[in-house]
Amino acid sequence: MDWRVVPMVVVTAGDPGRRLRELLRTGGALSMLCADTDRAAFSGDGPDIVFLSQRAFYQIACENAAFIVRRKGELPREFSCKNAVAIIDSADPAVLSAVAGRRLPAVTCGLGTSDTLTLSSFTVDSAVISLQRQLTAFDGTPVEPFELPVSFSGKLEPFELLAAAAIFCLMGKQNPLAAAPLWRIPPGPRP
Repeated sequence: MDWRVVPMVVVTAGDPGRRLRELLRTGGALSMLCADTDRAAFSGDGPDIVFLSQRAFYQIACENAAFIVRRKGELPREFSCKNAVAIIDSADPAVLSAVAGRRLPAVTCGLGTSDTLTLSSFTVDSAVISLQRQLTAFDGTPVEPFELPVSFSGKLEPFELLAAAAIFCLMGKQNPLAAAPLWRIPPGPRP
């Protein structure tokens, strides 16, 4: 079996996703290509993560895609991906409905007991991320339920933290936080 890095495209529409990009960089030695554009093409061996952000996407074609969906209408109109998952904010019923209507698998992130990823605690400088049920990473690796403590300083939005954790989980064997006892997030730039 080939254990190379499984490339992933992370797509976020509407919100530019600056803080989410910063959180992904804190996970470890990942290579990341960031593109704020409505048109891009990538081929061959590339970075671990290609992070695309734009107001709207019309078409996406790639091997593995994680669509960050906070509001209805943020999914690409067309996508052709071997593996695609929507990482969604479960607080908005319209988002849940839109993703279900597209028959796209979803990783729900929120504060409810039915969410896939949730926070079992959240304070001004720490949190505990909880994966409530097993999920399968893009490389086929099963990711078992876990709790991961997080330390940080400054304001941090729960959905961004959970979305970054979901992306790491989808990386499977390449998850930089898989064996970490604590995820330390250094202070980010001030808004």
